[in-house]
Amino acid sequence: MPRVEELGIVTTRSGVLMVIDTGYLNLWSHDRPPFMPPGVLATDEAAERANSFVDLRIVGSDSERAGTLLGMSWHPSYVYDQPPDHAELEGKLEKLTQKHKLDAHLEVIHPRVPHRERVAAALEYGRGAGEVQYHGIWAAAVSGAPKLTQLRVLGVRADEPNADRWERVLVECRAAARIANSAKIGVVGVDYARLLIADVDVLGEWQHEESRDGLADFVFWGRDAEQVAFAVAAPLLGEGQFGWSNLPQDITRAHGFAVQEYRDKHSLKLAVDYRPHSDHWRAMTPTRVSNTESATVELAGMSVCNFMTTWGDGLFEVHRDLSESGELVQIRIELEQAHLDRQNS
Repeated sequence: MPRVEELGIVTTRSGVLMVIDTGYLNLWSHDRPPFMPPGVLATDEAAERANSFVDLRIVGSDSERAGTLLGMSWHPSYVYDQPPDHAELEGKLEKLTQKHKLDAHLEVIHPRVPHRERVAAALEYGRGAGEVQYHGIWAAAVSGAPKLTQLRVLGVRADEPNADRWERVLVECRAAARIANSAKIGVVGVDYARLLIADVDVLGEWQHEESRDGLADFVFWGRDAEQVAFAVAAPLLGEGQFGWSNLPQDITRAHGFAVQEYRDKHSLKLAVDYRPHSDHWRAMTPTRVSNTESATVELAGMSVCNFMTTWGDGLFEVHRDLSESGELVQIRIELEQAHLDRQNS
């Protein structure tokens, strides 16, 4: 029998649940125009270029067919986050339309399409579920979840030799219903080894970097951590980690600068992490100490569930399992399969 463990709880007001990389929520603009915040990309110039991008719609009587052939987006009618000078893309579409005798062309959308509107478009096109792109990253949206009901998030352990990892993660929506149909929604892209399941509208309240209480932590670890801790009088936090917790942000930053200055001056090996008491911190703090590497936290009156993939990064398939009457029985995130696919590629 597969080992099933409860990872947490989610609740929803809208009935729409998102599966999204928690680490990328600093890029989620929700109902505001898409925006690349400073400090995310390597240079200010790169961020400025990203913020000059445009969103495009494919229009014409054959727009859906042309968009499918173009293959730039899960939703064939849209191509998001493109350079303002997209002549190469226009040329590619023109070749396709000429080859297949299609009526379709690109037009720039003014103003840009907020991420929440992209979710709505994906749900409409996918008849209640779909893949959502934002800044070139993939997330998944599923409608039909019971509202204002505690929905269990379950992890199914893989077989040996990977029994400490998740084979799949399920959001249990109607446990008593029998699954009659299953369909792949799309993929969720992960670069931070963690995922969040949350009501789509709750994401608009997420504070990724900004401290909720004005406090922050600074943590460091590594080969020379003990030497640095002695030099700067940093307390031991446990399990080889040193630093400071629950201090005002300016004091925490000052401690952090002192640690990094000493490290660089003496060419020492050290990893550091500045952690303002943001929603990301609230989700990750209990996740780091949980036996299931997961946690439930409250946000805007709803429960959201954060968990580690246990496989690191990758593209993980998201499926919805439906009853015979078409009701959503569960959302299924396949984790081990992505690892197996990478091994066999």
